[in-house]
Amino acid sequence: MPVTEFASLSLIPPNSTLSDPHVIDFFSKVSSWQSSSSGYPLNFFTNSAEPAEIYLITGWDDVRAHERWIASSRNQELLQIAEAFLNIIGMVHLDLNFNEFLAGAESLVHVRSAKGVSEEAKSKSVTSIQCGWTGHGRDVQEISTGVYYFADSDTHLEDGGPGKEDTAHARTHLKRVKFT
Repeated sequence: MPVTEFASLSLIPPNSTLSDPHVIDFFSKVSSWQSSSSGYPLNFFTNSAEPAEIYLITGWDDVRAHERWIASSRNQELLQIAEAFLNIIGMVHLDLNFNEFLAGAESLVHVRSAKGVSEEAKSKSVTSIQCGWTGHGRDVQEISTGVYYFADSDTHLEDGGPGKEDTAHARTHLKRVKFT
């Protein structure tokens, strides 16, 4: 099963915005170079409340494939370019099958919960609820604790979902960003 990479990045103020040509050029290169290595498309989102936050969501056949990319000369070149205007906040490999991820979504809701998955949710990692999409996964390397939930709207993360009974969570509204 392919894993889902979920990376949190942050533009370094004040000289970098999503519309700056060097930012657009950089993320266009990342998208092209990394997807040619992984075979999976890259999806970029920004935090609606904090536009300097950028989230990369993509797939890998396994963690080892991503580790090979991280060590590659092309990725190292990208990291050198990025260090002037971008911070890497964090990255996890989730046991959420990227092939089942909501492709083409213009927006998502992300919740990171410190608690585990409910018994009902354990039966499958991706489900459709009332014509909506939800998915969740844990860090396969167990570096990060808790569960990462994604949904196409807040509606699908209410009613006993993460955040109701879990006070140690963060809910982020993500909006797709296209770097072309």
